[in-house]
Amino acid sequence: MQQFPTPSHVIALVVTVIAIVALGPLARARPGRWVTVTSWLLAVFLVVNEIVYQLVQVQNGTWNVDHSLPLYLCDIGAFVAAAALIWPRPVLVEVTWFWAIAGALQGILTPDHVIVFPSYDWLEFYGDHIGVVAAAVFLVVGRRLYPQPGAVPRVIVISVVVLALVGVVDAEAQANYDFLRFASPGSIQTLLGPWPWYILGTAVVGLVFFGLLDLPFWPQRRRAKRVGGPP
Repeated sequence: MQQFPTPSHVIALVVTVIAIVALGPLARARPGRWVTVTSWLLAVFLVVNEIVYQLVQVQNGTWNVDHSLPLYLCDIGAFVAAAALIWPRPVLVEVTWFWAIAGALQGILTPDHVIVFPSYDWLEFYGDHIGVVAAAVFLVVGRRLYPQPGAVPRVIVISVVVLALVGVVDAEAQANYDFLRFASPGSIQTLLGPWPWYILGTAVVGLVFFGLLDLPFWPQRRRAKRVGGPP
């Protein structure tokens, strides 16, 4: 279990705060062509980061089906966030928002292994997690692409389907993608009991987070409903 805080972890937290503060509010206050350019750059970074990680593992001879596939929600979320940045469909934005703040942000706060700065591991891990969180804030706060009514049930269904498919891979490969077979060390999961109870506890915590993350958009939806416009 990693001991906090470490200098490397503090640097990651500072970078996270800077990315959130710089991108979201700035895009909201000063929209323009730079927003489109930034969306593309961030999308490319997220995808390239995932691809390079696969290539690095192959080159180092460490690639293995039981831990190298991009099947963690943060990895899948990176591709979803990249798609949302380029093609901002409501469901893509919604999945990015809820997965990023309820999931990827927790990875930044409680990483599951020791990560030293500077290193490629630091860049890859935090680049993925911070990039997804930054994309979520950029889309929702900066570009005002708010989750629509019914967003929480939609994202729950998508999450269950994705995790069920990942669970099949875990069972076949004896892997632990998304920590479905044993808890993530150092995370809140270790406080929720043994398998399978920590999975149920994680689901409950996730539902609470989803509900809280949806709350800020209720007033705007009510106003839109009163005037008969789009939410």
